[in-house]
Amino acid sequence: MHYLAELYYLQDQEGFPFRKAVTVTATAVAHWCGYFYAKIIAPITKQVEPLERSGSLPESLQEKEAFVAELLQWLFENSIADEPFCLLLDDKPLSQPGVVAKFDHHDDAGCWVLTLSDHEFSELQTRWREEGLPEDLFYPESQGLCIPYPGEGIKSRILRALGVQQCYTPKQWERKHSRVVTKK
Repeated sequence: MHYLAELYYLQDQEGFPFRKAVTVTATAVAHWCGYFYAKIIAPITKQVEPLERSGSLPESLQEKEAFVAELLQWLFENSIADEPFCLLLDDKPLSQPGVVAKFDHHDDAGCWVLTLSDHEFSELQTRWREEGLPEDLFYPESQGLCIPYPGEGIKSRILRALGVQQCYTPKQWERKHSRVVTKK
C-alpha cells in the first residue's frame, strides 16, 4: 500500500524535527530493503562530488541502519536545505522507471511516498512512537482529500472549469474543518 507524508507536520508545523523524522523513517524502512539510490539535488557548493550514490545495502539490520543514517548525513551536510534530496530504498534493484520504492523521497516532502505492507507500516508506527514522533506521520494514500478549487473570483472559476483541485492531507483537512466550525 502507498502511504503519503502528512504535510501538516512536515510543512505546516514550524520547528518540526524534519531530519529526525526522515532518519527514523529511513533507518526503519531500510530493514526491509536491500538497495539504495541517493542524490544531492541542491548542492551547497559546486565542489560537492559525487552527487549520486547507489548500490546494495549491508546485510545486517544494525549495519543497514548505520549506513542509511550516514547516507542521510551526507545528503543533509551537502545540500543547501534539508528537503531537496533524492533517497530511494527498496527490496529490488532500483533501475525500473515508474516503480515506487519502499522509501521514495524524490525531491521534497510533498513527493515522499512509502510503499509498505500493513505489517511493515504498523512496525514503523511503533518506531515513530518510540522516537517521540507522531504515529500519523504518514497516511494511506486513499485518505487524502481533493476538492474542486475553492473561491468565488474569476481565477477560481477558471481553475475549477479546468479541473484544478485543492488537495489536503487528513490532518490539514481536520485543521481546516475545525477552523471553519470554530468561526461559526
